[in-house]
Amino acid sequence: MTTRLIGILLLVVGLGATVRGDDKPLERLELDKRIVKVVYESALAGTEIFNSGKFEQCYGLYQGTLMAVAPLLDHRPGLQKSVLLRMDKARSMKVAEGAHELRAALDEIQNTIAPGAKKTTLWDRLGGETNVRKIVKDFLIVAIEDPKVNFLRGGKVKLDAKGMQNLEQMLVELISVNTGGPLKYTGRDMKPAHAGMKITDSEFDAFLEVMGASLTKFKVADADLKELMAILASARKEIVEGKN
Repeated sequence: MTTRLIGILLLVVGLGATVRGDDKPLERLELDKRIVKVVYESALAGTEIFNSGKFEQCYGLYQGTLMAVAPLLDHRPGLQKSVLLRMDKARSMKVAEGAHELRAALDEIQNTIAPGAKKTTLWDRLGGETNVRKIVKDFLIVAIEDPKVNFLRGGKVKLDAKGMQNLEQMLVELISVNTGGPLKYTGRDMKPAHAGMKITDSEFDAFLEVMGASLTKFKVADADLKELMAILASARKEIVEGKN
């Protein structure tokens, strides 16, 4: 990991030094190629760092990369504005959520500059809204009936058709906002939303197990499954409050 981070730092420094050279400025096409390379390497390293639970380190890596790259996007004013807005938004968010917002900015840069390249956002690799919604529907059907998950809190929580529809939408939006998707999360923050439910670690583990099974059922690639599961697992401290 250290070697990769050093490599990213050298790429960023080299990128800045090249465009400041007195001899011959970079052609825009070559500059774009280098920006894409820096962004890709940062996103790759950041995913590994985030999944290891080092949210602040991941945030710092993404923020540093964007601070170096954003000024070089002046020839793409729309993209530059979007990136700067995401960076500003991330500053007011919790570290883990902010890291996701900065990652979305990195993905936006790569997808805009190299639209013909392989899709890089986890949202796209999951199959976008159509497939994510199928996964969530499948998950809810199983989770609600699983006593280990205890989704309805022993019958205390009542869900009619409209409630199920709303819950499905919130989960789809939650996955979207954490995987680089276009849907914004319109629900409540995790901690107040689950306050008083006394959800236990074992129930949260069961929740993850059912979600993992649904992802497997819809043939999500192993690496993508692990990435999403790590993102979901990071919400444990916001949700769990009861004793086993």
